Amino acid sequence: MSYQPKSYNKFLAGAATAAVVASAVVPVATHAAEKNLTDVKEGSYYAEAVNALAEAGVIKGYEDGTFRPNNQVTRAEVAKIIAVQLGLDTENAGTANYSDAKGHWANTGGYLAAVAKAGIMKGDGNGTFRPNAPLTRAEMASIVVRAYDLQAKEGFESQFKDLNAGGAWAADAIKTLEANGYANGIAKGQFGSASNVKRADVAVFLFRVAKGEAAPTVESVSAINNIEVNEGAETVNLPKEVEVKLSNGEKAQKAVEWDKKGLDLNKPGEYTLTGDVADTDLTASVKVVVKAVDPEVTSVSSINATQVEVKFNKAVDAKTLFVDGVKGAFKAGVISFTSLDKVDAGTLTGSLSADGKTLTVTATNVLSKRYDVVVDNVKTKDDKAVAKYSKMITIEADKTAPTILGTERISASQVKVKFSEPMKAFDKVTFKYADGSEVTGVSGTIAAGANEVIFTMTDAVKENKEIVATFIGAQDQAGNLITPNPATVSFTKGAADGVAPTVSSITQTGAKTFAVKFSEELTTAPTVTIGGTAAAKVEKDSTDATVYNVTSTDVLDDAITIAISSFTDLSGEKGTDVSKVVTFKKDTVAPKVTSSNVVVDSKDNKEYLELTFDKDVELDSAKVTATGTQVKDYITTSVSPAASDLSYKNEDNKKVVRVALASFLGANDVEGASYKLDLSFSGVKSTFGVAADSAKATLTRGKDGVVSNTDIVKVTKVEQQAADNNKVEVTFDKAVDGATASTAANYKIDGAIVENVTVLPVDKDGNQIAVLNLKEGSNNFTGVRNITISGVKALGSTKAMDTYNNTVELKENIAPTVTNAVLSANDVITLTFSEAVTDTTGLDFEVLVGGKSQAVAENVDAAIGTTPSTTVKVKVNSIDSEKLSKGISLKALTDTLDITDAAGNKLSVPANIVVVNN
Repeated sequence: MSYQPKSYNKFLAGAATAAVVASAVVPVATHAAEKNLTDVKEGSYYAEAVNALAEAGVIKGYEDGTFRPNNQVTRAEVAKIIAVQLGLDTENAGTANYSDAKGHWANTGGYLAAVAKAGIMKGDGNGTFRPNAPLTRAEMASIVVRAYDLQAKEGFESQFKDLNAGGAWAADAIKTLEANGYANGIAKGQFGSASNVKRADVAVFLFRVAKGEAAPTVESVSAINNIEVNEGAETVNLPKEVEVKLSNGEKAQKAVEWDKKGLDLNKPGEYTLTGDVADTDLTASVKVVVKAVDPEVTSVSSINATQVEVKFNKAVDAKTLFVDGVKGAFKAGVISFTSLDKVDAGTLTGSLSADGKTLTVTATNVLSKRYDVVVDNVKTKDDKAVAKYSKMITIEADKTAPTILGTERISASQVKVKFSEPMKAFDKVTFKYADGSEVTGVSGTIAAGANEVIFTMTDAVKENKEIVATFIGAQDQAGNLITPNPATVSFTKGAADGVAPTVSSITQTGAKTFAVKFSEELTTAPTVTIGGTAAAKVEKDSTDATVYNVTSTDVLDDAITIAISSFTDLSGEKGTDVSKVVTFKKDTVAPKVTSSNVVVDSKDNKEYLELTFDKDVELDSAKVTATGTQVKDYITTSVSPAASDLSYKNEDNKKVVRVALASFLGANDVEGASYKLDLSFSGVKSTFGVAADSAKATLTRGKDGVVSNTDIVKVTKVEQQAADNNKVEVTFDKAVDGATASTAANYKIDGAIVENVTVLPVDKDGNQIAVLNLKEGSNNFTGVRNITISGVKALGSTKAMDTYNNTVELKENIAPTVTNAVLSANDVITLTFSEAVTDTTGLDFEVLVGGKSQAVAENVDAAIGTTPSTTVKVKVNSIDSEKLSKGISLKALTDTLDITDAAGNKLSVPANIVVVNN
């Protein structure tokens, strides 16, 4: 080694035998000593190195007591660290003549000149040092090789393929570092020369090299616990690093890149993923368990003055939400907002996101304060019932200004302007060409509650010339002015394309429906008559914008005249009216049952016989009767179930009907019996009016049950106990299931450890409190932190609570201690504490001689007072040489001891505090 550090022995003496290098060498787990650097966590890969160098005076933290291990390190900072560690003479080094370092602290302090004279760090050849530039891995390699006089090894072959990537000048240094066992890369075959080095990496790098310890190699990957995620989750949090076992018997963390192919978060099951472990030939594996979940509402929150967003954990069917099955008006009993503060929401309408998981509800009135929100009778796309949602939400006043999101071309003569939220009615819009001249022939106003407006341009508007629309004083429903005000948006009128739209085909799609396909997309739905009668409905197809689905009031049969008129394409070309005779065929084939199943309805826990037909059927006072046999305990009995009512399982799926087994089987209803039945129907026919065929069904009768308790418990309050920083009280709105409420894993508090939970009795109001007992000393700061509570059930319920995410104000729970007790005079003992403490009243200690109480017990008060202090002089009876020879100690009087820190934590003391003679 070229230079022997003055602090080297002290540095090595304070260091543990296992060191760690990150980025540059393989990380090794350590146990960090307690230091004043608050963000150097025990067990982190850099803790031992940082603490050792800090103790030796080689490195220092910031003024706020942090080290900031992930910050980049500058060239000037490294120059100082190297100079201090190697004991270079900075006092007599003078300053270096770099044009960009004049007056820089690293230059005036002699650090740049010292490392330059030692030949360890140099400028860039242009008279500059770049003191504030981040240090690269290539530069670090070069500095370490020179600082420790590391020698190249003849014939050594580098494993790195990017030696020249950061500049060929550093290739030899990197190879030398690798040959001496100090340089693992950032990935397999990659040293990462151009990557910047973090503060923690510099510390651990120098620590290992100074001790002459080569980096251990990776031998194997430790097993990873299964990862569970709920069905329908947006993503799964896979570990970014995995634990590896090293050749020296220690463990470390290595980055891993996972292959997620085949993982389907929407399908319950177990998936095994593999990943490449960085800088190794090893592969890690982890099992991801996708757990099936019941469909439910996950959140309801306001997004502006008149809109609320409802989130589902699974895609829901729009047909169960809206009257038209697409958007707009809700079906009865689907959603309601009941104001608790007499602020009526008005009429509710909605729209569903493309993925079916987000419902946007729009109210005609401005929403404010508290509402009981109920969402019910909703089903998923796979026909599963979504659990009823009933909660109170609070909507804060909307203070967010609306903005213009942009424009959308509808046709050559129509453009849509979109706003960020629903607006008040507004018609004060001016239109000018880009040159400032007025535009005439543009019409369109913002309707109350609309978040878009369509402007229509007449023939008077010039084609392909930019038009600027200016909105002055437009407001959202809450009265917030648009920003910026005035706001502008530009658009142009297009020219007709010269090609008029035509009717391509008319195709029957059902008993009362047919589809009309056009040669191109239209601006609006056409007018359609069927045999001279207006169509009942004309709707654009959801999958093909050139198709319109037409519904007739009567069954379509034989030759009928279809007239189509008033249709225009997006460029403004009008199509020619069409009238043609179309032959429709009546379906004369009777509906047939394709399958029969016994199902249990989750709402009433009753068994139903479910019958699926091969086509839609209409029910008109529909009933089913049967004849057949029943078999129970090997005895066969003839049965003739009486006529029973049939109903749709789902109004939106008219192929599936059902009958309650209890009422259908009647007197022949026997639990566990098997039935073979010939079914006959009345009032069941196809949409063409053809009666359904008879059918057969085979089933085994189970048992109707009682509807399970699905109460959901809610958290109403979370607060730390005033008298004990180790306890946090969680108040639930009803009695809880003791097993789930006392499970510590169901409570997560950032920055603290929940060791166990004590559930208190239900109070007179029906509430129940769970006391979270925090691990002593696990909460090291006072302030607000996140708390998550999940998995707790109401007493007797089968359904877990909705996850509670909120914040809680906590005081730190690290108890102060006595770090030193000194006999500073024959009647004074000076106590030093680990932090500033106060003391109000009461005796705190008993003076012991030779570990025993005196004949007349001497109890003393620390008498610190209410002004926080880290030291206090305790007045005691005069101590003579005889007493001193026996040893003096203090025993805490636990009943009256009242010394506390600023957070209220009581002094933690051992059995006896030994007093030393100063």
